[in-house]
Amino acid sequence: MSLVPPPETPPAAPSLRTGEIDVANAAEMRLLFGSIFGKPMSEAFWNWKYRNSNSHGMGVWDDDRLVAHYGGVGVDVIFDGKPALAVQIVDVMVAPSARYGVRTHSPFFLATSRFIERYVGYRRTYLIGYGFPSDRHLHLAQRLGLYASVGGMSELSVEGSTTRLPTELLLQRRTITAENFPQYAGAIDSLWQSMQTSLPAAILLRKDSQRIHYRYLQHPENHYRCLFWRHRLSGKPLALAVVKEEPSRALLMDVVAAATDFPRVVQWVANAMMREHNLPLVFWLSSAWVPSLHLGALPVKVLPIITPANIYSDSPKPEVLQDRWCLTAGDTDYL
Repeated sequence: MSLVPPPETPPAAPSLRTGEIDVANAAEMRLLFGSIFGKPMSEAFWNWKYRNSNSHGMGVWDDDRLVAHYGGVGVDVIFDGKPALAVQIVDVMVAPSARYGVRTHSPFFLATSRFIERYVGYRRTYLIGYGFPSDRHLHLAQRLGLYASVGGMSELSVEGSTTRLPTELLLQRRTITAENFPQYAGAIDSLWQSMQTSLPAAILLRKDSQRIHYRYLQHPENHYRCLFWRHRLSGKPLALAVVKEEPSRALLMDVVAAATDFPRVVQWVANAMMREHNLPLVFWLSSAWVPSLHLGALPVKVLPIITPANIYSDSPKPEVLQDRWCLTAGDTDYL
């Protein structure tokens, strides 16, 4: 395949320079994050998110002041039935004083374009990318020729029952913790294999035991409940579900199970949350997969979240990626 080089990035204003964010200057990035989003980013959280070989941050400085940042967290995915490395775009931010609008010499464009040029596309670190951008970020990137839309997200509301269903009598449920995790790792990997096989057309983030352990049991700040079901008589693993309990609701972060089992697993979680905590359950899922997973009978609210794709460098085309990402709340970095 012949490669089409990315468009030439226009020269930056003399006072602007780009560079990598690393341990040495991460405090500058965290300071910018706090000023933009109104909440601090701890050093522990930055380390959890960025301090591995597959994560990068691109900064833009005006003289000696960091004014923009574009981050990417490397994630393993299954794409066309094969493993690939993708990137989740995170922590895109520009200081208010450096928001120049739709310009190809703006700090936003410089941070985004330099990151994509260096890391995203064929023969680069990440083959494809995704994210959960704000409306402003998405529309600006579209107008600058950086992104295209390839999907969206929906929120499903699941009504739980306080009465135990007859089928639930055959279930054995356990809570997975950091301490007992090793005894469940093999079962989680088996469930992940079943999920891959049952969703051959989907682009899936890897949901094996290693990913589950890192994402939920090693998180430096958030607490999640990892619920595991097996058949009471045969001992066969049936599902893993991860829940984040919030003050007024329970958010179903992830399900690892065969696709045909999703409807009943979601109901098991809803029933458990209602019986034990009196919390309603909501589940985020890529909109295109709601009917495919036979969840369309549930109340559905379309979320103002669009799934983007890179069109700035030579990558798989948007039409190849359209409606194929099967994402959940667990595929975010902020929930």
